[in-house]
Amino acid sequence: SLFLLDELCPRLVNMLLHVLTKLVGAKGMELKVDNPESYNFRPKEMLADLCDIFSSYAGLLVFQEHCAKSGYYTKYLMSKAVKTCSKLNLLSGNEMDVFEELPSKVEKVSLTIENDEALTIDAPNEFLDPLMWTFMKDPVRLPTSGNIIDRSTITQHLLNDPNDPFNRKALSIDMVEPATELKERMTIWLDQKREERDCKMEE
Repeated sequence: SLFLLDELCPRLVNMLLHVLTKLVGAKGMELKVDNPESYNFRPKEMLADLCDIFSSYAGLLVFQEHCAKSGYYTKYLMSKAVKTCSKLNLLSGNEMDVFEELPSKVEKVSLTIENDEALTIDAPNEFLDPLMWTFMKDPVRLPTSGNIIDRSTITQHLLNDPNDPFNRKALSIDMVEPATELKERMTIWLDQKREERDCKMEE
C-alpha cells in the first residue's frame, strides 16, 4: 500500500491519531456541536471508520513503528479507543481482536526502537542523514549533487519542492540511485553492534 511508504505512513498515522484524540481523548468534548444532523456530524460513525482503518493496518510492523514514533500516540489514548470501540460494538470478530492487540504491539515496538536508537548513537557521520541527522534506512545518491541521503527524506522533500536540496538543481525521485556499497557497510556495522549488545546481555 502506498500509505505504508516511509514518506506517507507518518502522515497517515499522525492524522488518524489526531482525529482519534478529538473523538476519545481527554478533550473529546471539543467535537460537540449544536444541531449535528444539519452538519452530517456523526461521531460514532466517524469513530467506527477510524477503528476500522486502525484494525486494517494494526498487524503491520511498519504501521506499529510509526505509531510508536508519533507524538500523538499514547498508550492511554489507544487503550481507551479499544475499550470504547468494544463497548459500542463498532468492530466485530477478527477485526476487533486485531485492534485490541495494537497497544501491546506498539509498546513492544517502542522498546525495540529505543534499543536500536541507543545502538546508533555513536554511528559514523556517513551513516547519518545529512538533513535529519538520523541513522539512514535506505541511503540513496542524488545524481544532481552527489550527496547521499535517506530515501524517505528526499522523497518527502520532493513532494513539496522538485529540486535537489543541496544545490537547487531539478530532481525527481526516479533519478536517485541506491547507495548499495554504503548500505552494505551500514548493515554490517549495525549487525556487529547488535551482536555486541546481545553478548553483554548474556553475561
